[in-house]
Amino acid sequence: MAIHFSPSSNTIACGRSGASLSTTEDQAQVSCKLCLRTLDKAAAPVATNRTPTLAELRAAARAAKAPAETPVSTPAQAPAKPAGTPALSVKAAWQQKLEQLPGRNRLPRGAARQSFV
Repeated sequence: MAIHFSPSSNTIACGRSGASLSTTEDQAQVSCKLCLRTLDKAAAPVATNRTPTLAELRAAARAAKAPAETPVSTPAQAPAKPAGTPALSVKAAWQQKLEQLPGRNRLPRGAARQSFV
């Protein structure tokens, strides 16, 4: 018969109950496999090297990206833009390119003005 670990008189480490169970408070005398696993788990050190979660990775990337964007550029360091040329968005630049194509090439439906009624 197995000997169970019981730290107090009313609890057993493996969760079994019964009047005929033999229990002890000495860890060296325990022979129940479940009680031994419970004792090993309690004595095991907490794992410190775990993989970071996705939220932690995103927060770290945001923190690393934020200082890179904060430096203020002086007028001497700013790249020279041609005067009078407004910056186009990607969508506007693509629309302008499609309008300049010759032939039957056209803008997608709904993007061009209606040419006739």
